[in-house]
Amino acid sequence: MFCTVLHNLKSPTNVGMIVRSHVAFGGREVVFVGYELPWQFKKGSQAFSRRLERLCEIVTLETDDEFFAWARQHRYQTTALEIGEHAVPITTFEPPSHTALIVGNEAAGLSEAVLSRCDFRVFIPQFGRAECLNVAVACSIGMYELTRNSPSMVRMRGGKFAVREVKFGPIAE
Repeated sequence: MFCTVLHNLKSPTNVGMIVRSHVAFGGREVVFVGYELPWQFKKGSQAFSRRLERLCEIVTLETDDEFFAWARQHRYQTTALEIGEHAVPITTFEPPSHTALIVGNEAAGLSEAVLSRCDFRVFIPQFGRAECLNVAVACSIGMYELTRNSPSMVRMRGGKFAVREVKFGPIAE
């Protein structure tokens, strides 16, 4: 089980693509951190989300302190997806059962202040000459890696999609 945390993202296109992947991989909440008001799903984001934001719970939190308190309250372990020191390859990462996958701003990424508060740091191994991946692409790969070996995923007979039941509300202990 995971939630996706968008820390100060600016691009409606990236947000829309991330929400599409989030819903496709069965995520719980999409959490926006660093916004005074809820994200407005307008033309740029809806072109990619196709109104899929209605299929997940949206949480808006203004500050990092509010986010980390929210994550603790909901028993999420925070996992930063960021290239950098102390990060492990996401392909070898054993995700906790309740993961908050955090991605940062398109230009600045996640600050050291945020990274230092995270339980885990992971990166996506790259083999080409590109310096980094687009945030929406990286987040989608991260969500895939979090869910690909999940015991709650069930393959549809004769289909290409994985399905699992997602219920919102408090996490059962």
